[in-house]
Amino acid sequence: MSKINHTAQQETVDSGPSTERQLIGDRGNHLLDRIEGETGANISACYQCERCTNACPASYYMDIKPHQVIRYVQLGWHENLMRSSTIWVCLSCEMCTTYCPNEVDVAGVINHLRNTAAHSSIPPKERHLAVFHQTFLEQLQRFGRVNELWLMNAFNRKPHILKEKIKNGTLKKEIRLGYALWRKGKLHFIPRRSKAIKEIKEVYRRKRGEVF
Repeated sequence: MSKINHTAQQETVDSGPSTERQLIGDRGNHLLDRIEGETGANISACYQCERCTNACPASYYMDIKPHQVIRYVQLGWHENLMRSSTIWVCLSCEMCTTYCPNEVDVAGVINHLRNTAAHSSIPPKERHLAVFHQTFLEQLQRFGRVNELWLMNAFNRKPHILKEKIKNGTLKKEIRLGYALWRKGKLHFIPRRSKAIKEIKEVYRRKRGEVF
């Protein structure tokens, strides 16, 4: 089965409120080949059975459903994916991958797109989730593991985050939750570094393409 149908045929794809018609195959196989090479996922094997979407517990909140994400990659519609809510809403529970009859790593593809979007110049549709994702990775790189108290402190110090939390009342709820966790001994003030911190930093270094 051909990866992409290179014809002048047009197709309407449901990507939320937009119903703009786009040419099938007008982007070529560049995005498909690149993501398959970087993730090892056999995206070409997807035949749109929609089992991934039916298994996804968060699909209701997605503007591009999991099976559509794979189709968008096949079609090369990179910008649509970078502007979607889906890549940030995804829970990474891997239900989509588990239920795929062709063993396409749908969750891995979405996670790859999320990491790509974190360094993209395209503004994220879910800004808070995007900032939290970036903060999580920063803390993981710093300590090799995540301390919830330090993570939320770093997240709240990001531009506009704390101000918005105070305004919508979220900060009060988080303080009460943090106090409850502390009383049960689930919250630690001093972060512990992972013994594998050097290996984790090495992974980040190679991911950035650094040679030395």
